[in-house]
Amino acid sequence: MDADSHTPLNADAIGALLPFARRIGRPLLVLGETTSTNDEAARLGREGAPEGAVIFAERQTSGRGRLSRRWESPPRRGLWFSLLLRPAFAQAGWTRLTTWAAVGIARGLEEALPGCHAAVKWPNDIYLGGKKAVGILCESAMGPGGYAVVGIGVNVNQARADFPEELRERATSLREAAGPDAAPLDRHAAAAALLRQLDALYPALERDFAAVVAEAQARSLLIGRSLTVHAPSETYAATAEALEPDGSLRVRCAADGTIRRVSGGEVSISGWQ
Repeated sequence: MDADSHTPLNADAIGALLPFARRIGRPLLVLGETTSTNDEAARLGREGAPEGAVIFAERQTSGRGRLSRRWESPPRRGLWFSLLLRPAFAQAGWTRLTTWAAVGIARGLEEALPGCHAAVKWPNDIYLGGKKAVGILCESAMGPGGYAVVGIGVNVNQARADFPEELRERATSLREAAGPDAAPLDRHAAAAALLRQLDALYPALERDFAAVVAEAQARSLLIGRSLTVHAPSETYAATAEALEPDGSLRVRCAADGTIRRVSGGEVSISGWQ
């Protein structure tokens, strides 16, 4: 635990906690402020930077989540970072990255806060104690020289009062999940735990993605629940049945019992966001 939740991030301090032989986390960059770490990672991608670069920022002026939603990223409270990746397999399979990131981050949270259980709300949110703690946003540039960017926002040391009023009943942080009297977490240690787990799981993207999907399903908040699917062209009620081999969601429509595969849009459960 870090007694000072305002200690600024330092790339060398994070790197010292990571294995020397790693694909993710080399190089490590920490910015004081940027529009979005995804923007910075994409810039590096266009410039030909190698796979594995990780960019942290203490403050994002235009942090974003899926569907162009704003991501709240208060300075020195959480971990706001993006990975630059160039997966070796066919670009059509890069949709796997969201499932991989969700499982890797869930493992990292449990390493950073032993005893907690991290659950996945398909496709890109991680929940602790029934509240959202992490959001993931994957973006990519296809074609020759293509790259993928995985943006991750982790609430680490926020207290309830640090969240905007409209989010206080739906959001949480590692510190809040640790209990009412918990001291601030060391963000360097938390960052290293997340990157270690992502790096360790990275080979499974190509070699054993079925195992990644199986773990994502085991951690899922949706399987077996009634939900509303907000597809690009329609909204309908369904029950979540399983994850497909590519990480998409298999649902059974409430209206006619047909099976559908959901690969985009959004799903919601009563009482969940």
